[in-house]
Amino acid sequence: MSNTAISEATMRGVLEQLPHMSGQIVDGTRHEKVLSYMRLFLASDAAVEQLMSWNALRTLAECLQPQSDMRVTATAVRFLGDAFRARNGKVLWTAVHATQIVEWVVDNADSPHALVRVAWLHFMCQASYINDHAYAELLDRVDYPRLLLRRLLDSSYFVVASACMLLGRLFHVNTIDPKLSALIEQLVARPFALQTSARKAAVLATAQTLLLLKNKDVQVFVHRVFAQPVLEPYLYDVDRLVRDRALDVLELVVLDVDAMGVRELVAALARRVDGCVVLRCLAAVVKQLPWNRCIEGGEARRLGLMIANMGVSLLLSIHPAVDGSDVDTVQTQITSSGVDTTEAQITSSDVDSIQTQITSSDVDSIQTPITSSDVDTIQTQVAKAAQQSPSASSMIACEAARIVREHSQTTFSAHTASSMCLLLSNPRVQQHTQLVQLVLSTLLQTLRLAHNRTHVQMVPRLICTFAIRAPGLRGVFDLALELLGSCNAEFVQGLEHAIRTRIVDVEWEARDTVLEFVTRAVRELAWPCVELLVTQQVVDDAVRALSDAEEYVRASAAYLLAAVVERGDEERARYVSEHKHLTQSDLARLVADSEAFVKRAALDLVHALGTRGVGMWIECLTYRTLYDLADDPDFEVRVRCARILALLTQTSPVNTSELQSTSLLLEMCRDSSRYVRAECLRSLRELKQNTPDVDMTSEPEPKRVYVGERTDLWKLRNVDLAQLEASLSAEHLYQEALDTQVARELMREKSDANAGNNILDCY
Repeated sequence: MSNTAISEATMRGVLEQLPHMSGQIVDGTRHEKVLSYMRLFLASDAAVEQLMSWNALRTLAECLQPQSDMRVTATAVRFLGDAFRARNGKVLWTAVHATQIVEWVVDNADSPHALVRVAWLHFMCQASYINDHAYAELLDRVDYPRLLLRRLLDSSYFVVASACMLLGRLFHVNTIDPKLSALIEQLVARPFALQTSARKAAVLATAQTLLLLKNKDVQVFVHRVFAQPVLEPYLYDVDRLVRDRALDVLELVVLDVDAMGVRELVAALARRVDGCVVLRCLAAVVKQLPWNRCIEGGEARRLGLMIANMGVSLLLSIHPAVDGSDVDTVQTQITSSGVDTTEAQITSSDVDSIQTQITSSDVDSIQTPITSSDVDTIQTQVAKAAQQSPSASSMIACEAARIVREHSQTTFSAHTASSMCLLLSNPRVQQHTQLVQLVLSTLLQTLRLAHNRTHVQMVPRLICTFAIRAPGLRGVFDLALELLGSCNAEFVQGLEHAIRTRIVDVEWEARDTVLEFVTRAVRELAWPCVELLVTQQVVDDAVRALSDAEEYVRASAAYLLAAVVERGDEERARYVSEHKHLTQSDLARLVADSEAFVKRAALDLVHALGTRGVGMWIECLTYRTLYDLADDPDFEVRVRCARILALLTQTSPVNTSELQSTSLLLEMCRDSSRYVRAECLRSLRELKQNTPDVDMTSEPEPKRVYVGERTDLWKLRNVDLAQLEASLSAEHLYQEALDTQVARELMREKSDANAGNNILDCY
């Protein structure tokens, strides 16, 4: 929304009503909405001058009285802080020191109300952008180091987050502040065993805030205070939230440590026995290594490759091939798909000896500060943990898969692609939905980075893997869509076969996903790229899907056929329109479906047939059908109805008279939905351009214009399009709401007598 929709008079009325905002308001979002509206006014270049001329500081000070509702107080304080960031905000800051607002800030630094504490921190954070002598004095008056420590240990998550924002601002303004440095050291100094959950959260939130500043001096300080021995116990805390926050910090730490620091981290992990946590930490290392600023690129890649290979080894050791058949199946698939088998194939001996290969060959050949003994120790410990129970084995397999997935985000490995393909063919892996998703996402990302385009021939094979359910299937189709425009005919034909295989899946979500993919391909790519994909057999399958028991599948099938008619060549469009199972009664049944989204898709198909001028599309429509559609409770159905009415009026004068399409279109100009009215406006403009002027005083010409149609056309040409267009503007609708006695109505609850005349109803 533009700022022009907020008049100065309206804003002044809102501001003057703020101190008197009813304490009976129950809606917890009401005050946030008021604040959001007031903030819009600050975008004006003259906002501060207007506030000063209205004596707004006096009005805001009234909101800070002891008897004021704390929500009103918090709203006023946060708005004032935001005003400091507006143009000429320093003028307002100077004026604040001549009022009692500063004393209120000092007295309420430790307010018992969390809302006020958050507002106070927001006020100080925004004022830090001015950072003059008065701000420094205010900080000293509230004893900011001790105050920040209390806020970082606050019981409210929102207060802690606001305190971190203020801490970051203060470090940004004054990097070398001994008081702040002492505060951080005091926070971390307490022994870990004696720290409460709140203190652990504060320590980690502080470390994360300072690391995100990207200031070299600050990062040196953080790495000294939050050294690895300090961070390590947080990674193994019993509280999952603490562990997750510690992993976030670890990711930031890895960005700024050298290779020796990574070696020390891995060595420390090798001394732990919690396999899942160790693997999570290694995943964090692999994720950030490509972006590390202290390790040379080749060295970082070798480090990541070694850790990722360990993850692959763990996966294949936890889920080895049941017998040689799995390996042989994958080998056959890869070979038949044209993959370079000298690089990607996996044999039975590979599976049996892969752990030895990784620890001896791959690792020892990499000249990194991480020793193979560290890798061996981690693998041994994690393998033992995986043997404790099936649940432990499943969790460790998922964590190992995450390591490989992080590595695949930046690096292609044929070995990884083949290994993931092998795992997907393993019946034991197929029983674990989460592991299948992780392995599949790893394989898809690996294939995206493949330089050898023959590797993408795996994609049709993946689509035919029924163990990959709908969520994973969407990811496979996303990759297929990326490749479709640049791949050869063999790939497209393989994709067409895979589509026809999965379109009969017993799972309706999979059938729906297949139809959606083909629709996307037809609409997003040029027709020559998808001509071999949308064969007559695929069209046959889509037509059969129009009778599917699941309504989502029926809708997707109709959307696909509409896309083929609109964007396909003449031969394919004719094949759809003349299909023996897509008769007039079939279309009529689809248009009359009980589900609104099926009707939308059916009307899109009818419109596509009518626009292309093929098929018996008019025959499926009757006046009763159109009347019901024009009165449908779903506004998107009505939008499509208006589109078809306009098409009828333009293309078929005889049927226009019989179906009364022009009269219905005129009626729909008064629809309650502005989207429907917008479609009517667009249609009427086209009709005015494409129809001749009608002289109502002349004699009608029966062979050219029917009397009823002649009258309707005259009505169409005399519709006030300017007035219709004015009713569509969102700015216009918002301005109407602003004009309804905002100053008196803004602060009322919805249950008040004047419900509906509230500016906030616009949100």
